[in-house]
Amino acid sequence: MKVNLWSNKWSRKMAAGVLGVTMLLGGTNLTVRAEQPAVPTPSISTWSLSTLNEGEKYGIYPMGWYYDGKFQQAIDETKFKSLIKSTAAKLDGLGFSKKDMPLPASENKVITRDTVMRAMHGLLARYELPAAFGIESSSPIEYLQQKGIVQGSNEGLELDQPCTAEQAAVLASRLVEFSYDTAGQGAKGVFWKVKHNNNTLYLLGSVHLGIPEMYPLQKNIKEAFAASDDLWVEADTLSGDMSYFTNLMTYDDGTKIQDHVSKETYEKLQKVLKKMELPEQALDAYKPFAVSSNLSMLSLFENSDQIAPASAAGIDHYFLTKALLTGKPVHELEGIKLQANVFNSLTPEAQEKDLNSLLDQLLADGGKEGAASFKQLQLDWSKGDAKGVADGLVRGGLMEGELNKKLIGERDKNMAKKIADLLEQDGERTSFVVVGSAHYVVKDMVIDQLKAKGYDVQPVK
Repeated sequence: MKVNLWSNKWSRKMAAGVLGVTMLLGGTNLTVRAEQPAVPTPSISTWSLSTLNEGEKYGIYPMGWYYDGKFQQAIDETKFKSLIKSTAAKLDGLGFSKKDMPLPASENKVITRDTVMRAMHGLLARYELPAAFGIESSSPIEYLQQKGIVQGSNEGLELDQPCTAEQAAVLASRLVEFSYDTAGQGAKGVFWKVKHNNNTLYLLGSVHLGIPEMYPLQKNIKEAFAASDDLWVEADTLSGDMSYFTNLMTYDDGTKIQDHVSKETYEKLQKVLKKMELPEQALDAYKPFAVSSNLSMLSLFENSDQIAPASAAGIDHYFLTKALLTGKPVHELEGIKLQANVFNSLTPEAQEKDLNSLLDQLLADGGKEGAASFKQLQLDWSKGDAKGVADGLVRGGLMEGELNKKLIGERDKNMAKKIADLLEQDGERTSFVVVGSAHYVVKDMVIDQLKAKGYDVQPVK
């Protein structure tokens, strides 16, 4: 995989991600250097933010559209065709029988709002839809208005005006979400509900790197979040100060990794970097645990362009952004500093041992087996298969290595205690708690510990 480590496509939010990404828990997104070029500002209107936070996860348009300087200009034929084709592919995922109809197209040089709206209706009309859709009930524009896909009065629609790429992306995003919600489909996740006294908790296991198959989320998950008073996460990596963690990742005494590991380990690292088409000195400043985390994450992708969308589509990132956009309070079960100290608490010997184990795997197969296993885990999560997620984590070596032992066992007792405290608090409160899926699905971890404390924790299907 060829990667530009210091690409200016990496915004702070994309580069920071969640502290743990290796098999849901054990890594970090690659930290950019201070001298990195300024990140370009996306061209996104305030009115479209919430919708695009959904739509960008669906795989129907590339996030690069935000940065090309043309997102708020009239959509061109190439983008229009791409959006229609990708949206159709997403709707195909609903599994409805298709009629013998071509994809909607534009016959005019200027693609108007009317053209795009009718194209969206035309996409739905290609399927044998359940009665719940009621697509025959009214004209195309009226139908889209009734279903909330087009918002605004007839007078304000200006149907003869050119449609911007932003407006088209918003319409396609709303169409996909409406279709999945109406069909009762969407990613199920690993999801539980627990009530005690007057308090209610929704417990959603996270995958820190996402794919389009994980979206849209099933409607009941979104409704539970909307009904919650606040959001709880492991660490607020969206608004929190990442500097403490990034400082711990590197040596501060002028030394480099080759000064702290054996000659054999460093030579092995060089072979892996060459195999992954990374610069030889790319990770010299990092401690072994940070090198392991970065290489683990990078090995999951075929090219660097996939990293930012995957980070943005992480379940934690999605809900942190949603909380920010809706003004919902965010609280931390642990915090950035605590998690950073867990990573840094490994002895140098243990760090080198874990690094060597990873390097051997990467030299053997380039990380292909790990990438395939992680993709299967993401798909199992989408299907709501908690056992499949748990089995995948165990097969992936979740309980092996010194770092993983610190990440997945010692922290769970504290998490379970804090979650129990939320259930025991006075008054009436509903909270939405998102932590790495491993903390919930693995035997004897948070869910089992809550049950052992006497709480009735029920899976939500």
